[in-house]
Amino acid sequence: MTVPGRMAEFAGLWRITRRIDDLRAGQVICGQGMATFAAVAADRLTCDEALTLQLPGQGTVQGQRRYLWESEEGAINVLFEDGRFFHRIALGGLRSEDLHDCPPDLYAGDYDFSNWPLWRARWRVRGPRKDYVMVTTYSREGG
Repeated sequence: MTVPGRMAEFAGLWRITRRIDDLRAGQVICGQGMATFAAVAADRLTCDEALTLQLPGQGTVQGQRRYLWESEEGAINVLFEDGRFFHRIALGGLRSEDLHDCPPDLYAGDYDFSNWPLWRARWRVRGPRKDYVMVTTYSREGG
């Protein structure tokens, strides 16, 4: 079984599908789009996501987001676009879990690489105004 062992293995174009189960509102939001991982230095990638979300009863909305990925021995540090630390992805295993405590909200992340190069990121988010599960599946474009 193959799993990613280096950050460079993520470089390229990925098709993404996303499902957000908004437990507070009792609705499901689905979307699809692309994620581009581009090298900007030997130890850094940008991750640019662009997707279209289907909001129940409201039509579609376009979304874009950028993250910075920094290579670390056996791991990837994921940063927000402004350079603040978000979370860590451990490499070399079937799964990686991490927490992002952003009071008053808590983000619990779970990466699943068991079907690499198809992979999944799941976030369980709880807070006073947030209660959702977001699952994003990545499949390499053209392969």
